[in-house]
Amino acid sequence: MKPRVGWAGSVSHDGDLAIIFDVVKATAKEVDWVFMGMCPEPIKPYIAEFDPGVSLDKYPARLASLDLDLAVAPLEDVPFNHGKSHLRLLEYGVLGFPVICTDITPYRGDYPVTRVANRYKDWVDAIRGHVADRDELARRGDVLRDYIHANWMLEDHLDIWRRAWLP
Repeated sequence: MKPRVGWAGSVSHDGDLAIIFDVVKATAKEVDWVFMGMCPEPIKPYIAEFDPGVSLDKYPARLASLDLDLAVAPLEDVPFNHGKSHLRLLEYGVLGFPVICTDITPYRGDYPVTRVANRYKDWVDAIRGHVADRDELARRGDVLRDYIHANWMLEDHLDIWRRAWLP
């Protein structure tokens, strides 16, 4: 069975997906690509599974149901994207999906993810390198999930939020 490599996002991500269009084409016989939320028509022939968007209350369960071996988070290097949050890393990470992402402001920090430049070779090499060792891939997902649980669960950090928001 081929590894499941996926992406989730909305219709506002055309530019981000353009970064990996040739990557998807080049690796489509090696991995099963899974897209959720949107999938541009030119990419559809290379996608093994497409899950259309769902309502916000169903989103977490649907994302989890994708059962990805690896998640990707490409972002265009444009000013708007430098102001985004790392939400995608949190969503993928809490589910134990290891992540390859663009090396851009919102994804920088001590998150245990693989950052790449938005170059075809960098994306292809990272994906192929990750899926070559499925045990290591699963370990990376566990490390990211543990990191999210240790550092980003609101219940465990209420005192920090309280100090930030209350006088």
